[in-house]
Amino acid sequence: MAIWILVILPLAMFFDHLTQQNIICAHRGARSIAPENTFLAMKTARECGSHCWETDVRLSKDGELIIFHDNTLSRTTDIATNSFFTDRTTLPIDQFTFEELLHLDAGSWFLETDPFKTVQNSKLSNNDISVIKEQKIPLLREVLNYSKKHSFPVNIEIKDIGTPSGDVLIVEQILEMLNETQTVDLALISSFRHEYLQRARELNEDLSLAALVKGKHPENLVKYLTDLSVTAYHPEEILCNADLVNQLKKAGIRVNTWTVNDMEMAKEILDYGAGVITDWPQLLIH
Repeated sequence: MAIWILVILPLAMFFDHLTQQNIICAHRGARSIAPENTFLAMKTARECGSHCWETDVRLSKDGELIIFHDNTLSRTTDIATNSFFTDRTTLPIDQFTFEELLHLDAGSWFLETDPFKTVQNSKLSNNDISVIKEQKIPLLREVLNYSKKHSFPVNIEIKDIGTPSGDVLIVEQILEMLNETQTVDLALISSFRHEYLQRARELNEDLSLAALVKGKHPENLVKYLTDLSVTAYHPEEILCNADLVNQLKKAGIRVNTWTVNDMEMAKEILDYGAGVITDWPQLLIH
């Protein structure tokens, strides 16, 4: 009589999709060559060979999880000249419903301001220009469905939406969306508001989490990160060095540094065995 033994394999998570420690993560998509945090930026990041991409999540007035970095709309949309919004141009993004946000052009500003001086140095076809001008503010659901379709891991930064301490409902909404789209394994949840990470860990003991830090390291760093139960540490570029990477590697914590746009520094950090989050992923992919 045959005896069957059931073997339960551990659930694959974000870093299981990435074969090396020194990953190249496209910051807000490949934002040096496409308007940041748009569907085009995500698509371009994948097509240029990024190992994963980073994006930002906020809430609209009607509670939709939206992809957008700033608290206001003026820098990366046409709200200042869009007649639909008249005297509402300076309001925070959470004062608009998602349906209202769809009236905005989230791409033309990139052509007009050329923030990385890449437009003037490229040969954009009329179709390229049209595609850029068609970009809208995406929903988290849309980018997760793309990530699932293409097995393209995504680092989701939860922006601090200014709620009182203890109000971390946005975390629950994001995890619900990950479960609904079946993309828990493709997502890394990061935030400067570490309270969000604590709540995410309470909700899912396996989810990949990363602590974002600016300015200085938390005291007793290894203990702090271990107590926070994160998978990775994301310090700004000036805080990263080989000793830090080695110290955290011994503790089983990966390091990914932001936002590294000096290519020599990027290569040095990659040599440490850390990852880089960069606006120029296309220059680091071989």
